[in-house]
Amino acid sequence: MKTSSSNKEDYLKAIYENNGIHEFVSNKTLSTHLGVSPASVTEMVEKLQKDGLIEYKPYTGVKLTQEGLNQTVLIIRNHRIIETFLYEKLGYSLHDLHHLSEELEHVKDSVFFSKLYDFLDQPETCPHGGIIPTQDEFIEKAVKPITDFKQGDSPMVCRVMDDASILNYMSTINLNIRDTIHITQVDDFNELILFTINEENLIHHISFKQAQIIFSY
Repeated sequence: MKTSSSNKEDYLKAIYENNGIHEFVSNKTLSTHLGVSPASVTEMVEKLQKDGLIEYKPYTGVKLTQEGLNQTVLIIRNHRIIETFLYEKLGYSLHDLHHLSEELEHVKDSVFFSKLYDFLDQPETCPHGGIIPTQDEFIEKAVKPITDFKQGDSPMVCRVMDDASILNYMSTINLNIRDTIHITQVDDFNELILFTINEENLIHHISFKQAQIIFSY
């Protein structure tokens, strides 16, 4: 069972992953990202604001304060170091990384994470393509969702949010981080993007909702 503290951390990570360092993240986005009710988001936002971890703007959303950023960067760093270790050294799949990483990220031993980071040769990104924050580099680079591209564009898949449904779908069509997709059609009526992968001719499709959590540069 998650503690209140770990629940708060989930919200902080969600704000960070939705570019909540520089931009306000809507409550609706947090509700969708975390799979919780709007009422739950409102309740937690009030707690985080009271703790001085977020700035809240009515009808706009939230973004991290400096204190919130400091705490979140450490959580994100630990989580992604663990994910990288599990993926690269123990052979876990992208889909299976999340829950075990969440358990291990709460280990209160900075020396452990520093040594693990060095053991992994100081990787820049985690298996999902998110940066592994350092003191000097803590802002996500791949923040442009696939929905921002148009027919004829060929973005590279650089980052994907840790979401079971999208990871499962990517696995079924063999779409991976650093693959290039060629957008053949944007179907606004059905809210679908049609595309091919790398040099293949087989056409796949993805919903606007799924494409919203896959990012490029």
